[in-house]
Amino acid sequence: MRTLACTLLAATIALTPLGTAQAESWGINLVARIPVICTIKYSGAPAVGSGSAVSLGSLHEFCNAPGGYELVVNYAPGSMRGARIMAGENQIVLDGSGQTVVGRQPGPRVREIALSAVPGENGFDTDRLEFRLDPVGAR
Repeated sequence: MRTLACTLLAATIALTPLGTAQAESWGINLVARIPVICTIKYSGAPAVGSGSAVSLGSLHEFCNAPGGYELVVNYAPGSMRGARIMAGENQIVLDGSGQTVVGRQPGPRVREIALSAVPGENGFDTDRLEFRLDPVGAR
């Protein structure tokens, strides 16, 4: 009986806090690193639109860059001079340089935008338009 009492007393002392020197608080420092991902997916097929505009289909944009992103179009340098590209609410006249920023978004987005074009003086004198999303301020 005396051994049982000593064992219980030792267990009670071991489980009792030692006062204010050992506070009952703790913390976890959790760090998560999420990669910046920007993707663009084309859907649809070219079709004649209203007036001189040609519907090119649509683009599905996904970009989680905190600083936003730019929609950029690449095409053959020297071609498409004077052609207008409309992507959602953005419209730009191409200068023949081969690359142009069509629009900018100030933060992360997921959206679907309509894509259309009006030919320049030489019509559509290239066989491709390539769109990409470039993150702004990503490292």
